[in-house]
Formats: sequence, C-alpha cells, structure tokens
Amino acid sequence: MQTLTLKLDNLRPHPANSNVMPDHLIEKLANHIQRTGNYPPLIVRPLNDKSNSDPSTTDTHTYQILDGHHRVIALRRLEHHTAQCVIWQADDNQALVLLASLNRLQGQDDPRKRANLVGLLTEQFKLASLADLLPERKDQLKKLLEINGRPPSPRPPQPIEQMPLAVHFFLLPHQKQQLNKALHTLGGSREEALMSLLNQHTESNTSNLPD
Repeated sequence: MQTLTLKLDNLRPHPANSNVMPDHLIEKLANHIQRTGNYPPLIVRPLNDKSNSDPSTTDTHTYQILDGHHRVIALRRLEHHTAQCVIWQADDNQALVLLASLNRLQGQDDPRKRANLVGLLTEQFKLASLADLLPERKDQLKKLLEINGRPPSPRPPQPIEQMPLAVHFFLLPHQKQQLNKALHTLGGSREEALMSLLNQHTESNTSNLPD
C-alpha cells in the first residue's frame, strides 16, 4: 500500500467523526511529531473522482479523512502544509463503517504490564519528561510505578471449614411466606437472618432441656 504526501488544504474532516481527543493530548501528539518527525499515515478517501488514484493528480483532488483527524490538527499547529496519507477507495456507507471502527478497534493496557513498561522507560527518562511524552499525567505515572515496584501478594489458601457451602431446602408456598416474614423481621442479610433464626431455635431447645 503506497503512502502519498497530500496537502492539508486538500483534506476534509468527515462530518460524522465522533472521536474526540482532549486538547492536552493533542498537544502531546504535536510535541511527538515535532520531536521525531514520525506519525502513522492518515487514512483518507478521494472525494472528487473515487476511481482516480493516480499519484500525479493528487494535488488537484480533495480527500475526506477516515482516520487521523487529530493528527491533522497537530500538524496544523506545527504549521505543516502536508501530511503522509494512505488513500482507500470507499463509498459513503463504507466510509461510515470505517469511521465508526478505525478509532475504536483497539486493545486495552494491562495495568501491571503498563506499569512494567513505564518502569523500563524510567531507566532512560526522568518522570517529568515521561509526563510530557506519554498520555498519563505525572501523578498517574507515579501510581503505575508503585504498582511496578510491588509484587502482587498471593491470597493465603482458605481452610476448608471456612469455605461457604450451598444449602438447599424445599418449602410449601405458605411455609415460604412465613419464613420470609420471619427473616424480614430479623433484618440483615438473608444469611444472617437465617443464622439468627437458627440460634434462637437452638437456645429455645436448650432452655427446655431438664437440669
């Protein structure tokens, strides 16, 4: 797939784009582009002649952005006049599907692995520098470093006699109503009310035993 250099003036944002990036992250994106000169190419589709993908005529065509709206904003802030783009052929319906999926089909960071990655970065960069480079704020990076420096503590095995057990019994409808009424009167969780009812029954039987 060929990457072409297109004029920013020839790029149009898609009016249905729903992906919004906070301004402070756009600023970090612009800083990254300024520092490295690198960014993922934009994905665009031709608006004038959808069948024409001849690189020699790209300057005379306008293109609609499918992926890369924030990169365009960042490039404009840096006073760039062109952007690296990949041209995809897509009709209006296909464009909507791509717009709805390209910005959302992504994984999520595992917190502990992210913490490990930040820990590796701190071997080369100061925390303040990382806060300028990464999406996280300085306080968020500190929390990740705390996770990275603290191995997960395994839970001790629970004794078998302390493990909860399921108890099942069957009642007639009127008996169930009586039980529910008694449990409601005792209050607390259903389990606590049942144990309280059992204790009352045990104490009652014990008091009736002959001395």
